[in-house]
Parts: sequence; C-alpha cells; structure tokens
Amino acid sequence: MLRIFDNNKSISKNKVQKKTIPVQYIDQKRIVDINRLLNRVRMDKKNEIRKKIIFYSSAILALSLFSTLIMSVK
Repeated sequence: MLRIFDNNKSISKNKVQKKTIPVQYIDQKRIVDINRLLNRVRMDKKNEIRKKIIFYSSAILALSLFSTLIMSVK
C-alpha cells in the first residue's frame, strides 16, 4: 500500500479517489429559440409592471379610504 504524506498526515492512496460526475448530455445539441426567450422576458416584464400598478393603486385606494374615514369621524 502506497502512502502519501501531506501536512504530516498519512493518507492511503486507495482512500483518495476523485469523485467523478457522469456527463451524459455533453455531446447533445440543444435547440434554443431566441425569440421564445425574448418573448418570455417581455411577458415577465409586462406582468411585473401590472403587479406593481395593481399594488400601488390598491395602496392609494386604501390610504384614501382611510383618510376619508378619519375625516368623517372628526
């Protein structure tokens, strides 16, 4: 059994083995349609803008209702 000395520690060669990761799909080509990706990005931006508009409009509506409630109580 061959021993390797590293920083005053003996490690047997049999125990030191590199972990291999099986690569199955390295030679397969993936067809990616750039137009679909760009359209998805555009749709995500539109949906994000819609969500922001709905959130801010509901926040403004809630503040205005709260302020009218306070004004009516006085």
